Amino acid sequence: MSATTPTTVAEDPPDLLTMRETAQRALGQDSGPDALPPAGEEVDTLIARLRGHLRLLMPEVEQAAGRLPSNSPTRYGALACIGEARGRLRAPEVSCAWPRGSVMYARRLARVLGTLCDHYEIVSAGVAETPEQTAFVRWADHCVTCPICRAMDDEGVNLGLPCETQDRLHDQYREARSRDRARVGHRRPVEAPA
Repeated sequence: MSATTPTTVAEDPPDLLTMRETAQRALGQDSGPDALPPAGEEVDTLIARLRGHLRLLMPEVEQAAGRLPSNSPTRYGALACIGEARGRLRAPEVSCAWPRGSVMYARRLARVLGTLCDHYEIVSAGVAETPEQTAFVRWADHCVTCPICRAMDDEGVNLGLPCETQDRLHDQYREARSRDRARVGHRRPVEAPA
C-alpha cells in the first residue's frame, strides 16, 4: 500500500452569472414597484433563491475584502454592501398586499445581490482602489487645495472661477467613471426599445 498525501481542493468561486440572472429575473425590464416578475416565476421561490445567493456570496466578499488594506476604498465599499445585504435579509417583507409587497422585497434583494456581485469581482481581484476612485480623489484633492477653485467673494460665496486643471481632472474622472460603468453594464441585458 502506498501512502497518499491529502490534497486541498480549492473551492469553486461563486457562480456570479447565475446570481446575476436570478437578480435580473426579479428586476425584469420594468423594475417599478407595480411590475410583476415574469409569468411562471413564483415570487416566494425567487425570494428564496435571492436569499440563498446572498447567504453564499456575503462570506466570500467578506473574506476577499479582508485581504485588502484596511484603508482601501473598495474594501470599505464591499463591507458596507455586506452590511446592507444583512439588513435586507433581516428585514421582513413589506406588508403590502401580495404580490406587490413580495415583489418589492424581491427587487430590494436583487439590487443588493447585483451590487455584491460587482464588489466580489473587484475585491477578489485584489483591487484596493478602482481607477474611478483614484481619479475622483485626484480631482477632489485639487479642488480643496487650488486657490483658483477656492476663491470666494466678500460674503464667502465661491466665485466659480474657471480652472483648467480642475476641468482636466473632472474630465479624467468622468472618463474613468464611464469605463467602470461600461464594464459593469455589460452584464445587464439591454432590451431594444419597443
